[in-house]
Amino acid sequence: MTTDARPLIRDLIDIPERVHQGDFVLKLADGLDHAKATVRDYVVTPQLELCFDDALGFIKGAVTGGTSKAAYLHGSFGSGKSHFMAVLTLLLAGDPDARSIPELAKVVVRHDDWIQGRRFLLVPYHMIGSSDLESAILGQYAVHVRQLHPDAPVPGFYLSEKLFADAQNHRVTWGDNAFFSKLNAGKGENGENDDGWGTLDSGLWDADSFDAAIAQPVTGDERQRLIGDLIRVFFNSYADVAANKGNTFVSLDEGLAIMSSHAQSLGYDAVILFLDELILWLATHAADVNFVSREGSKLSKLVEALNSRPIPLVSFIARQRDLRELVGQNLAGALQLQFADVLKHWEARFHRITLEDRNLPLIAQKRVLRPVSRTAEETLDGAFDDFLKVRREVLDTLLGSTGEQAMFRQVYPFSPALVQTLIAVSSVLQRERTALKLMSQLLVERQNELRLGQIIPVGDLFDAIAEGDEPFSEAMKFHFENAKKLYRTKLLPLLERQNGVSWAEVEAETADSAKAQALRNDARLIKTLLLAALVPEVEALKGLTAPRLAALNHGSVRSPIPGRENNMVLTKLKGWGGEVGEIKTTEDANPVISIQITGVDTDPILASVASEDNPGNRRRLVRSMLFEMLGLPPDSDGFFLEYSMVWRGIRRQINIVYDNVREMADDRLRNQDGAWSVIFDFPFDEPNRWPADDIARLQEFKDGPVGRSDTIVWLPSFLSDKAMRDLGTLVKLNHLLTGERFADHARHLSAVDRDQARALLANQRSQLQQRLRACLEVAYGIASEPSDAVGATLEASQHLQSLNGFKPALPVGANFKAAFEKLLEQLFGYLYPAHPKFGTEVKPLALRKLQPDIERALADPEGRVFIADKTIRDSMRAIANPLKLGEMGETHFVLSRHWRSHFAQKHAQQGGAMTVKSLRAWMDEPQRMGVSREVQNLVILTYAEQTNRNFFKGTALIRPTLDSLDDELELREQALPPEEDWRLAVQRASSLFGLVPPDLRNATNVAKLSAQIAERAAELRPKLDALVRDLGHRLAALGIDADAANRMTTARSAQAMLAVIGAATSEKVITSLAGAELRTTETDVAKTLTSAGEVGLALRDSSWKVFETLRQLADHRQAAAASILDRIGQTLSMDERAVLLKPSLDDLHGRALKLLTDTAPAQPAPPPPPTTTRPGIGFSEEPVTIPHIVAPVEPLVEPDDVVITFDDRRNLSSGEAADLLDRLKRELAGHPEYRLNLSWKIVRKGRRP
Repeated sequence: MTTDARPLIRDLIDIPERVHQGDFVLKLADGLDHAKATVRDYVVTPQLELCFDDALGFIKGAVTGGTSKAAYLHGSFGSGKSHFMAVLTLLLAGDPDARSIPELAKVVVRHDDWIQGRRFLLVPYHMIGSSDLESAILGQYAVHVRQLHPDAPVPGFYLSEKLFADAQNHRVTWGDNAFFSKLNAGKGENGENDDGWGTLDSGLWDADSFDAAIAQPVTGDERQRLIGDLIRVFFNSYADVAANKGNTFVSLDEGLAIMSSHAQSLGYDAVILFLDELILWLATHAADVNFVSREGSKLSKLVEALNSRPIPLVSFIARQRDLRELVGQNLAGALQLQFADVLKHWEARFHRITLEDRNLPLIAQKRVLRPVSRTAEETLDGAFDDFLKVRREVLDTLLGSTGEQAMFRQVYPFSPALVQTLIAVSSVLQRERTALKLMSQLLVERQNELRLGQIIPVGDLFDAIAEGDEPFSEAMKFHFENAKKLYRTKLLPLLERQNGVSWAEVEAETADSAKAQALRNDARLIKTLLLAALVPEVEALKGLTAPRLAALNHGSVRSPIPGRENNMVLTKLKGWGGEVGEIKTTEDANPVISIQITGVDTDPILASVASEDNPGNRRRLVRSMLFEMLGLPPDSDGFFLEYSMVWRGIRRQINIVYDNVREMADDRLRNQDGAWSVIFDFPFDEPNRWPADDIARLQEFKDGPVGRSDTIVWLPSFLSDKAMRDLGTLVKLNHLLTGERFADHARHLSAVDRDQARALLANQRSQLQQRLRACLEVAYGIASEPSDAVGATLEASQHLQSLNGFKPALPVGANFKAAFEKLLEQLFGYLYPAHPKFGTEVKPLALRKLQPDIERALADPEGRVFIADKTIRDSMRAIANPLKLGEMGETHFVLSRHWRSHFAQKHAQQGGAMTVKSLRAWMDEPQRMGVSREVQNLVILTYAEQTNRNFFKGTALIRPTLDSLDDELELREQALPPEEDWRLAVQRASSLFGLVPPDLRNATNVAKLSAQIAERAAELRPKLDALVRDLGHRLAALGIDADAANRMTTARSAQAMLAVIGAATSEKVITSLAGAELRTTETDVAKTLTSAGEVGLALRDSSWKVFETLRQLADHRQAAAASILDRIGQTLSMDERAVLLKPSLDDLHGRALKLLTDTAPAQPAPPPPPTTTRPGIGFSEEPVTIPHIVAPVEPLVEPDDVVITFDDRRNLSSGEAADLLDRLKRELAGHPEYRLNLSWKIVRKGRRP
């Protein structure tokens, strides 16, 4: 081993051999008695200079104003409050040494004018143990004054003084003889001695012994005896004085007034009270709210006086923490409010002087870290400069948010983080454990090993506080004891077992030095976590991560590979957390580590479920954990699971099997469903079985009759004994923490302890789960830490065994799932070397969204289109570009000719029919692409459109879709019609057949439109044939030349067009439609086509029998019948666009029926008699006989007119007729081109005369 040549710190810093009780702790009285030593050891920082100036100014205000004042002297334990008061008192007393302190020169000069010539009485107090404020403040004043002025009268604080005053009055009134005779009654014969005076020896009182007893100290024996006799004889009502041995005091307010007068009588100008530990004293009674409220409320008397005070009382109350922090947190609800009111009452009246913690570095530098020489100081400076070259994150952790490099130098070889922790630790301990003392103790303990360039680890502080003084509060004492117990009973044994050495051996210096150092370093990490649990408010100890723990204990963690220290720390802590549930590690990327301190023992609970730890449960747990690590349901059943992942944009599936390879039969190793499988072997086996047995089983399969399988076997190294123990513990924890089992096994614990125990076990389970996951990653070869994870190991090349010739490399990934998918990437790359690297997952919906723009590009002569939608552009770039369908630029997509050329080349090589199946196969040449069928479909459909090919199944034209493209379909080139024919056919398909044809002329669109036209023509042709036939019959019956009828001309034209289309092949449908001769307009033909069915029915309707009957009329109705028949002829002759045949025939049918039912002969109308008509009516009011006149029937419409509406109303009243005319007016008003044809008849109801 190389010897460290660096000098020990003890050779550079003055370190004592040992630290004594009371070192760095100054009692105020001692400080005043040893003024030179007090001044010599005192370090005045700039902040302390301000505090002295503040304190002297505060006293000046009280003295010159003649008022009592009080101030908090606030500072942490060890901040030097007593030392401060001692120096302050020496300054007030004019001590030359104190006045000579260089840093206080300005302060002395500033306050010298009012200090000179004045005397100040400083009274030090120690409050711990006092029963109340009166006995503490007044009683300790009396004791202190008696030491300073033995001959001075006892201050009148005590009720016994009033007793003595009353006794003296009796003595004067009665005279000594009568007074002492009565006082001595019952003590001697006849109550008195021969000479009438008693002696001290005889117990009888006389003038001398009486005066001597009064002059004794308050606790003097004779004084106490005198009080008892006086009360017994004269003053029975003073019995409480006797009960308290004469120490009963007047009220605090009255006592303070007496104190002021008493001090004035001794020649003082002010009394300065230094109330040390007053707040701590109140805090120790935190559980007694009444006590705190009662005694706390008295503090205001320090500044508020009902009685006069000749000289001011100036009180300094030493305070380490706000009393609200010490007491208020123990209260609840109304009690907190009550206590807060008490605090506010006096704190508003108190001044505050703070001795800041930032004074400590400079004080420590001068008192604890003094270099032995100037050379030593320079050496330390150089070493510190070198230390600053550590990694930035380490330095930042050691400095903290408030630390500075200059302050770091002041406390070197301590760190600001350690000093911050020291201050916090001191605050929870009794006053003997100051920060300076702890620093000195750490130096003493490490003086034989701490070398230049090293710093003291934060973890070493735990040992320094583990022994000695106890915390001041019961709660902290209990917490502290639990921390020490946890370390002693669980944590230290764990570290000793892992490092193979005991702490006793280390302390006895009989241990192997390397093991001893390893144990110390591990212990420092644990101790730092314990400190964080004890003083969690310390910034340096918050959010402890592995890097922060390593930095706080810089130099304690050394990795064989530089830079791996943080990983080492995290691995260690996760391992420890698996065995000790109190250690908690979060599952973040940079986990936070902590220790939960409780007093609950969970070992017996775990022992109660020991039977659950068996091989079957272990196998199931590892299977569950592996599946969970792969993102699969951990509780999945079955022989295998399907694993899905997206590789290069295509989702793929493989089967996962978890089994013991050594025991698997051939049919289990053989892949039978066509999908690849990955088999995970167990990371353990029966005793005396090793991973080599699994390799041998696989070799046996390869040498067998099958020998090959689309299977990868992942063989792990076997878990170590420690990892197996952890696995067994985790099995038990999982069982215990499932359902209500825990409650059944923890009935012996209280409810509170049960909750804590469950939390500890749950945390232990969490830590074990993390550790076992890490161990499994090591076992399967994808990680190297923790180093103790595996026992029987495999070489890296042995972990992955392929059963079909594929040779995978052991993958590397951030976790098990990532590594597994890296393996699958190798597999898919091996299977599909030409697979496009799509930029997104390719789903059918995404492909469908791309199709319209690809089709637009196909229609463009240059194959180039602008794409406005950014989402489509991104998808096109991610899918079409890698697929070589085209190139998506910034804004335009340009179609590629790759697949056109590729398929043409393959077709030329192989010949024969071009089928979808052959195209799919050619896509995987010369190397397999392995894209999904939907992607293949997009390529094939695009190629078909590029080359004007259609899909056929036999002779049937098939129109496939992206979702449905049968392998048996054949692609045939499509002859395209001329552009002019295409355009005319597109127009006629729309206007004649109501189709929505595409504009683009390509094979797909031509075939699609041809099929639609042919289908529509086939549907309409029977209707048109029937229409032409029936229309011809009706026209012939009426004697009308069919060739002269427009309706027939249009119908025949449409019939001929449909016949041509029907006779055309699929390739000729477009040209047939375009070349069809239409003898009338497209509008007339279109109307004929759409109404052929309805018109045909009207021509075959039974109403024609009525019309035939009209032709047989020979009576007076013949003319009317002829008119109706003429109208029928007109309707049949005119195009449907001009006259709607069915409504017209319906109207004429009604007229014919009416005519046939009207059999009365027509009479000539007599001349109308002369009558007087009403104005505006136009007909006579008298009844008239209206002859039966049949007016000639006028043609309904002219040949070119279009009937909009028609109607026939009968038996209208005058009002109804007026309403009808109004409606007709409104209809005509909106359409100036409309004309109204009228015919009317006015009748009277009833019989003719």
